[in-house]
Amino acid sequence: MEFAISSMVLLLLAMGLIDLSRAFYYSVSLQGAAREGARHGAWFNTAARQNNFLYDDAVLTAVKQALYGAGFTDAQIHPMPSGGCLNPSDANADGNKPYPQAAYPASPQNVNVYICYTDPYGNMSGQRASAPPDNSWKLGDINVALLMNFQLITPLIQGLFGSGIDLAYNEHFTIQGKP
Repeated sequence: MEFAISSMVLLLLAMGLIDLSRAFYYSVSLQGAAREGARHGAWFNTAARQNNFLYDDAVLTAVKQALYGAGFTDAQIHPMPSGGCLNPSDANADGNKPYPQAAYPASPQNVNVYICYTDPYGNMSGQRASAPPDNSWKLGDINVALLMNFQLITPLIQGLFGSGIDLAYNEHFTIQGKP
């Protein structure tokens, strides 16, 4: 009888540990994917004297490649059109957390990808269709933000946190270049 009662508590604790471990796994994956996308976009080709990957498709491809390793599919990764610059809910100018609830995906286990570019003069743009033909974006900024609605599976943890946890990671990189 004692084992039956204590095993229920141990089972709930084990399931909660599994749920929180999954959340940690996905948060590390999102952070790595955001870093990889920003690093890829900021890279400078010294021989050609240009930023070959400073455009949406190249950055998004790097993000997707990193997320594939965590088990995400193309159907779960959503690039956000119409300007990838997020307006934080606390009005900071750098595009950092916290983000409004509307920026997160409505469906669980999906990721919204926001890519924002800032030129060296402080002008922000949310879309780049192609790489710049020269070195004019050096010392600008690229910000890649990934937002996910993580679905919890354990009833006990759902009771504490709700049905899901919003995960958000962003990475700023200075766009490289030579004078």
